[in-house]
Amino acid sequence: MKKYIYISSLMLFAAVGMATQQKDFPQLTGPYLGQEPPGMTPEMFAPGIISLEGRYELNSEFSPDGNEFYFELSTTTPELKKKGEYFYVIMVSRRIGDVWREPEMVSFSGEYATMDFCFSPNGNRMYFTSDRPNDCDAKPKNNIWYVERVGQGWSDPVILGPPVYRPGVRVGQHSLAANGNLYFRAGDDLYLSVFIDGEFAKPLRLPDTINSPYAESKPYVAPDEGFLLFVRYDMPVSLDGGKGLYISYRRDDGSWTEAKNTGIKGSLPKFSPDGRYFFFSRGGDIYWVDAKVIEKFRRKSFK
Repeated sequence: MKKYIYISSLMLFAAVGMATQQKDFPQLTGPYLGQEPPGMTPEMFAPGIISLEGRYELNSEFSPDGNEFYFELSTTTPELKKKGEYFYVIMVSRRIGDVWREPEMVSFSGEYATMDFCFSPNGNRMYFTSDRPNDCDAKPKNNIWYVERVGQGWSDPVILGPPVYRPGVRVGQHSLAANGNLYFRAGDDLYLSVFIDGEFAKPLRLPDTINSPYAESKPYVAPDEGFLLFVRYDMPVSLDGGKGLYISYRRDDGSWTEAKNTGIKGSLPKFSPDGRYFFFSRGGDIYWVDAKVIEKFRRKSFK
């Protein structure tokens, strides 16, 4: 058994290495890796540079200062593929001076799956989902972890414990508002944990205008909590977003409107730090579009 695990690990790391390799990385300058901004029609982000043939890229986000671009890579081995499982790593391209460097794997990724990441409002902490060993579970499930900035790198990961952690429940796929409030998935529903005096409060399940008999996941909350984007899955689960991206707006009284389908097939919604561009994942590639598509949808659907 130990020999099998050792061989599988070697195959997995080899697969990760092949997935992260890139030849002739171009010299890119300017914001957004020097890419021409999109209009109101979604376009693949950085084709041939970040979105490559034969790789599965997803869940991208710029650091709040715009000088780092993070994204996930998904890879697998024959053993994992038979079980329908994939292995995830987080990559980063940094802008040094005005030149973007070739993406490299972050220090806390590679040995265990790391995915579904997001930044704290000031960019000094990154939250991510992982099934790595911890002191809470004998058989670890996906939980939310975080790392702190240390110089140009990151600290060792720390699990986000109770009350967000729930024994025996897969927790992750999260987003933070500017006030630190945490929106995340636990089981098949979306929850909110209010950030009070530097601590996360007991999570509350979001209302049925957002949660449904289907599975909801991968939320993105606007910095001011004005709207919530998320994926609603039908069965079987689709990596491209199931029933698609849904949106709910928060009213002045704090209640949420009935979530409606945006018509966008995709997953893992994110916005650029300046709020001008909307990023999402589809079909193993990263796409972006002018963020006005969201306001256009609001004017059309929530008069």
